[in-house]
Amino acid sequence: MLTLLEEMQTSDIDEVVAVIESHDEDDAAEAEASLRRVGGCMDMFVLRHNGKIIGVTGYSIPPGCDQTYWLSWTYVHADYTNQGFGRKILKELINHLKTLYARMLFVKVSDYVDDEDGAIYAAALHLYQSLGFKIELTHPDYYDEGEAQICLGLRLSEAPAMIADIDIPKENVPVEFNSVFEIPETNAAYTFSWHEEGERIFSKEDVIIGLQSVREKQGRIVFLSFPSNYNGIKQPLLEAGFKESGKLPDYYEDGIHDQHYTYKF
Repeated sequence: MLTLLEEMQTSDIDEVVAVIESHDEDDAAEAEASLRRVGGCMDMFVLRHNGKIIGVTGYSIPPGCDQTYWLSWTYVHADYTNQGFGRKILKELINHLKTLYARMLFVKVSDYVDDEDGAIYAAALHLYQSLGFKIELTHPDYYDEGEAQICLGLRLSEAPAMIADIDIPKENVPVEFNSVFEIPETNAAYTFSWHEEGERIFSKEDVIIGLQSVREKQGRIVFLSFPSNYNGIKQPLLEAGFKESGKLPDYYEDGIHDQHYTYKF
């Protein structure tokens, strides 16, 4: 049961945006657009102090995963930082997810360094790590040249005793690309959307067509990821020039990871 946090209401959006804006105007604009969509406040929570919203947190559920969650917009107003509020709301959210039988929780952090304020997300990174999150994957130049994305993970339920020995069979899934698009919150970083409704796995030539499309759009880098048990994914990507860039362990379920690939022009 939540004791500190309250479920976020649409009437809270302006105050929540102000909390985020006290740290980052771009994040605030992105968060506002997300929160104002239908259902955008679902699974979001606020922290009030003396009747005023001073903190926000929440989670999202990625498709195709077994009890895996991503941490959503999590901020404490700049006027109330370094007072333990961030740790309190994260601990309560983590405990809440455990009651939902959550298995894995992931969060993304930028390593952006501001000319005046320095590494503005360093405190958040330290907080996550102090709560048990581990850095699982780092994407250099993700948001922009010189600005990486750091992905951290936290296991919320006990792992199977022999998880390293889990034998996950490979699956022949007919993955086909259907579009390319710029990743939100990035400068010219792209990805390919894909579906499993085709007749075959994509080929090296299909990958090259996608890369040519990104090049025409003046993209600078491409990020892709697939379940680690999909057969035939790796070879055409590497042949087209992609490199393996790491994984999010046990992302889809125990033993099935989110395998990542990167191509830089």
